[in-house]
Amino acid sequence: MGLLLDCAYLLACVLASPWILYRLLLAPGRRDFAMRFGVGLPAPCERSIWLHASSVGEVTLLKPLVALLEREQSGTPLVISAFTSTGLATARKLYPRHTVVPLPFDLSFVVRRALKRFDPRLVIIAESELWPGFIRVSHRYGAAVAIVNGKMSAKSQRAHARRGLIPRVLADVDLFAVQTDEHAERFRSLGVPAERIRVTGNMKYDLTRASEAAEQRAELRRALGYSDDDVVIIGGSLHEREDEALLDAFVVARAANERAALIIVPRYPADARAVEQHTTARGQRAVLKSALDAGRGSAPGRDGVLIVDTLGELGRLYAASDVAFVGGSLFYRAANKGGHNVMEPAILAVPVLFGPYNFSFKETVEDLLAANAGLMIHDARELGDALGRLVADGAARRDLGVRGQRVVRAGQGASARNYELLSALERGGALAASSL
Repeated sequence: MGLLLDCAYLLACVLASPWILYRLLLAPGRRDFAMRFGVGLPAPCERSIWLHASSVGEVTLLKPLVALLEREQSGTPLVISAFTSTGLATARKLYPRHTVVPLPFDLSFVVRRALKRFDPRLVIIAESELWPGFIRVSHRYGAAVAIVNGKMSAKSQRAHARRGLIPRVLADVDLFAVQTDEHAERFRSLGVPAERIRVTGNMKYDLTRASEAAEQRAELRRALGYSDDDVVIIGGSLHEREDEALLDAFVVARAANERAALIIVPRYPADARAVEQHTTARGQRAVLKSALDAGRGSAPGRDGVLIVDTLGELGRLYAASDVAFVGGSLFYRAANKGGHNVMEPAILAVPVLFGPYNFSFKETVEDLLAANAGLMIHDARELGDALGRLVADGAARRDLGVRGQRVVRAGQGASARNYELLSALERGGALAASSL
């Protein structure tokens, strides 16, 4: 398999050679691209632990696990790789103490060069980054190979079953720590022995902690002009058209409770001007957060709509709100793009609403819905109805928020469970029998 795989990769390199030469010689990021071929790698290390993730989300997902490794194995070098350039930039920002490299090109001799450089005793792969050459050569090098937060869609499972390559690759993986029983069954259907699989939960829950801003809730609300009796609705990470849907729904909410107030946080600050126009077109007073911070204009209170055109404030504002609608979910964008972090408001006991397109947080949304701890809405009318009910009924609002908080707290701990399994794997002992 290895020889055939290398031949296929080499053929692809020949066909793509003009692009490869451009990336190596002229393009921005050419040093990182050269490292993918084993050129210009950082200083060598011995007996490292190598963690690999694809892009920004998976790189961030590793934070709690990296923290455990830093605490429990402080003398062990950590190597962290990413596939995408954005993932690589994120890794360098999050893990400045460690060696960060791009994933080697999947040719066996290129991977072997990187492995000899960093000498991993353990390779940890996040979620579903199943590069055949990387896994096969790592296994033959003598490193234990583990997948954490593992997942596999039904579509991928069917494709892998037909093609046959990935089932052979999975034979070189020593541990599958997967998110749910559903994912475990898909790996088993591809021939992975049950004794190599453990269901440990979703590490995304471990990224969510109650914001420190929750303690300053009253102070922050006062600074924004909200009283204790106001019911603050926030739309977090809103994409195109979602702000308009929320503005229309807000009309219904104000009819149900005149003390309803609104904060809109666009996913991209550059969209704030368009949101401002949509707000004023509906006869509402719009207040930009940047203007407020600069002392231009007064706090919005419930008589204005706060539009957040600054970065890094969503967590604080969730903590100051009473109901949250999490965007990126109301309208279809792409098969691999859907939803944003619903756990962030839920951990604060803020009742959470979301649309039907939540591919990125599918399991969390299912957990919230199963526990009657979140509301899925499909259009502006449903959003208005839901907000109208919640702003008018404080008890229902509190109950929904508390249930959401319980779901998130119950889901936490996957990183610690995975660390225990990885430690057992390193020691060469039997995998722990426990799972969720």
